[in-house]
Amino acid sequence: MNTFRWMLLTGAIVVLVAAAPRIRPPEPSESVAFVHDPLKRLASRFDTFASVPGDPRGRIVYGTSRGYLHLLEFNGSRYQEIWVSPPLLSRIQKVLVADLGNDGTCQIVATNTRGGLYVYDVNTFALLSRTQETQFRSIEAMTVADVDGDRRMEILFLSENRLFIFDAVHFVEKWRSDNLYRATDIAVGDVDGDGQQEIVLSSGHVLDAAFRNLEWENTTPFGEIIELGDVDGDGKLEVIGGTTQATTIWDVDERREKWD
Repeated sequence: MNTFRWMLLTGAIVVLVAAAPRIRPPEPSESVAFVHDPLKRLASRFDTFASVPGDPRGRIVYGTSRGYLHLLEFNGSRYQEIWVSPPLLSRIQKVLVADLGNDGTCQIVATNTRGGLYVYDVNTFALLSRTQETQFRSIEAMTVADVDGDRRMEILFLSENRLFIFDAVHFVEKWRSDNLYRATDIAVGDVDGDGQQEIVLSSGHVLDAAFRNLEWENTTPFGEIIELGDVDGDGKLEVIGGTTQATTIWDVDERREKWD
């Protein structure tokens, strides 16, 4: 995340939390969505900000440049901080919240700029797993997805341009790539309409999620950040790549750029 985006995020958190006591309590017939929306929008736009999915308590997790995770909870009129992590040694780089074991309980997954990866229980705040301090020098990108169809999540991340897949429940390495990929973002989804998941790297590579075979290598990177979405209503996900200058969309099943 560049300096401008980091300053924007930090400022937004301070403004929203500080201003929260002045938010009027909603009437019984009203939805509280109008209060949740600003922070939930941030959670969808910033790598270091995540909301707890489907959470009636409206909890939000964010990471800071000082290496801490903060958990906020909406109490009906304002956001209140209910937990701060121990120091995680360096600036938080990515935060996700997901039900890793498909058991109804969510976990916080976070990485820092020194190659650390941490998993916390969102309810008890217990540290469930972490990488050793010298295990990885850096983590360039990270996401979670069920890539083998067992209904439990894996943690996918790039470290020193190598793709790793960890069992998210037992936190053991399941696979690492022999090839190097200069990617800054990862997404997982069925992008060619074959009913199978693919791992999409911002470097322009598309891998079969189950067997990790290379399905397609684009001649140029997709972008600095990528998302998957059906932008033309054909029932197939396209790769949406973004940079500071432009947004481009690729059709993977036709191996072509759709528009920019």
